[in-house]
Amino acid sequence: MINRMIFLSILFFTAGAVNAATTTLSQSFNQTVDGENFTFSFAPGAYQSGSLSSFTISLQGDFENTPTEFASIAIGGDDKGDFNRLSTEAYNVSFKGFNNTNAYRYDLDFSLDATQTAAFMNNSNVVVDFADGVLALCGWWNYGNCVANNDVAPFATVDFTYDAVSNIPVPAAVWLFGSALLGLASIARRKKS
Repeated sequence: MINRMIFLSILFFTAGAVNAATTTLSQSFNQTVDGENFTFSFAPGAYQSGSLSSFTISLQGDFENTPTEFASIAIGGDDKGDFNRLSTEAYNVSFKGFNNTNAYRYDLDFSLDATQTAAFMNNSNVVVDFADGVLALCGWWNYGNCVANNDVAPFATVDFTYDAVSNIPVPAAVWLFGSALLGLASIARRKKS
C-alpha cells in the first residue's frame, strides 16, 4: 500500500511537471548612431496564467558621463525610468575602455508580477532608448571595435524569462495520470484473485 502511494505521488508530480516549463528569449542590437532607440519585440506565445516573468537588460557603450549618458527603459509600455552605470539597480559594472574611449558595461534586472506579466503578453515590447549623449563610438579611429558580436561594440541586450505552457496540454497529463491509476487498479485486482 505504501509503495503504491509513493508511486502515485511520483506520477502525479511528474504529470504536473510535464505541463510547465521556463522559457528564456534573448535579443540584441548593436548601437550604430548616437542616442539610438532600440525596440525589442517578443512573441512569447502561450504562458501559464498567474506566472511571473523577469528581464535582464545588458548595456554597453559610452556611459562615462552619468548625467548625460544613460538609458531610458520601458517594458510593455510601462516606463521603468532612466538608468546609468551608477544607478542602484546597476550591477556587473565594468570599464571596457577600448581605443581611448570611456566605454562601460552594466546589467539591470526587472521582475514582473502575475498582473504585469499578463499585461506584457498583450504588449510584448521592450524599449531601450540611449540618451543623446551616448555616442555610437564607431568612427574611423575605432571602426574595428564596432563590428557586431565581437564583445566590444556598443549594444543593448534583453533576456526575457517566463513560465511557458508545454506542448502537452493539461488534458493529456490527466489522461496519462488516469491510465496509470487504471493500470494499478487492474494489477491490484489480479493479485487478489
